[in-house]
Amino acid sequence: MKVLWITNWYPSAEAPHRSPFIRAQWLAARGAGVDADLLHVDVLTGPWWPQVAWRRGPHGEYVLRVAWRGWKLLYHLPWLVAAYVARNFPGPKPQIVHGQVLLPAGITAASLANRWRLPLVHTEHWNIAPAKLRSPFWGFWGRRALRSARAILPVSDHLSSQLAELLPQVPLITVPNVMDWTRFAYRPTATQPEASEFSVLSVAHLIPVNRFIKKTEWTLDALAELTRRHPEVRWKYVHVGGGPRETELAAYAARLGVDAQWLGNGAPGAWADLEVDVLAHPTVDETFGMVVYEALHRGIPVVATDIPAFRPWLAPPMGLRVPQGSGPLADALEAMWRSPLRVPADALPYKKFEAAQVGSRLKEVYEQVRATS
Repeated sequence: MKVLWITNWYPSAEAPHRSPFIRAQWLAARGAGVDADLLHVDVLTGPWWPQVAWRRGPHGEYVLRVAWRGWKLLYHLPWLVAAYVARNFPGPKPQIVHGQVLLPAGITAASLANRWRLPLVHTEHWNIAPAKLRSPFWGFWGRRALRSARAILPVSDHLSSQLAELLPQVPLITVPNVMDWTRFAYRPTATQPEASEFSVLSVAHLIPVNRFIKKTEWTLDALAELTRRHPEVRWKYVHVGGGPRETELAAYAARLGVDAQWLGNGAPGAWADLEVDVLAHPTVDETFGMVVYEALHRGIPVVATDIPAFRPWLAPPMGLRVPQGSGPLADALEAMWRSPLRVPADALPYKKFEAAQVGSRLKEVYEQVRATS
């Protein structure tokens, strides 16, 4: 049984940290014995005349690389990409097409599956997908594409519940992202009540779009407020993850007088060796929250925004959920400083996120789809 994954979100030379969770899921499926290829449609800016080339990636991925000045247009024409792939794909024809993320690869995969007359499976990683499915243009085409799927695999239960309202006729099966726990060996924090030093960790890529999602400024404002409340304490901020916004945010922290350290994009999981007291994760939206799971497995308590992704399960002793804004975040961090939380080693059912479990779940889905085709 040959399966072809199709994605626009994927690590590349230009964006090595882009969506490694898709690669991890794909490799997990292959590790479970699934004969799965992956097509990365890598669209990027380039010359006036399109330059199109087929390549192979480091894990045997097929890469359709399109460099063109009008690259954004291709994101609005997934059917054109599907038509090109249907005629020119250099690999063996699959028995199942598996799309990744609604726009644009989800529609590309649905169109390709229709052209090849093959069953479609779709994985949704995108927290904005439900909103897009309600929009006038992409909602029409997105719902039409996903209604043709034999199964939709959201990566979290809260995303599954949102999609179920919009696509009640399609089976939804939660298949989580793969987590590599070997990088996050359990070592609980040794924070003492009202310590003279308190370190707050944040992990987020500082790319422009995250200005509206990952609210780093809230944490910096909160630490500035805590410095005013308790000047006798050294409030430290440690940020892992780089990007174009780092210079701007570092200057902002300096103006606030926040003791901030900016570590950039290190090796995956390297931050697990840091000695910090809490992970602050202020975000207005989240699909899965990998960094929160990683921190908890490592034994670091979490203060996160009270959003649907965390609402069913994040609570003491693992951490605190707070309303949006720097004020509630400051209050929560102060509460953690006064009364530190100790995350238990068995706080969550971590095993279900391991590659072997995720790969086996994907294999079961393919077998069910193949059996009913």
